[in-house]
Amino acid sequence: MENKSNFTKAVKATIYLGEIPLNVYQTDDENYHLDIKSVTGAIGEENTDIERFIKGKSKLASRFKGYNLNRFPMFWVQSDEVIIRSIPVPLAISYWHYRSKNRNKKADAIVQACMIESIERRADSAFKVQRTESEYNQIFSENYEEILAENREEIEDRRLPGDDLYLPLEIN
Repeated sequence: MENKSNFTKAVKATIYLGEIPLNVYQTDDENYHLDIKSVTGAIGEENTDIERFIKGKSKLASRFKGYNLNRFPMFWVQSDEVIIRSIPVPLAISYWHYRSKNRNKKADAIVQACMIESIERRADSAFKVQRTESEYNQIFSENYEEILAENREEIEDRRLPGDDLYLPLEIN
């Protein structure tokens, strides 16, 4: 096993986007990093999909050109007694945005629900409205599910007779 002292220490927490868990790591410099499996799993993709995104031609990945997953730093997570490799939050957001634009309905719902929550939290602060994390997660879940339902309706509205014979079940 590698020497733990060679790695930056990180503290782990699990946060929720509604009911979607994300493992987050905070380093000594107070930066946040996300678990790759949490990011890809949230939208039903494989871990290797982020690597394809980084290596691809999307302008959303341009900040991360020249990187591969092995170039991101590894951290020692003392509570779990493991060394992990994670990704910076801006990469996760760019990846979800890219997947959203490429018709991943879950990514689209996460991106939109996060934007709604971001603005509503700031409005709550401006108007001195206090909510618990549980309330924010409930609101996020409702927005997420509503957006997924709208995405399904849009697909159903575009269907033609006979599509169910040729299109994959997830579309039908």
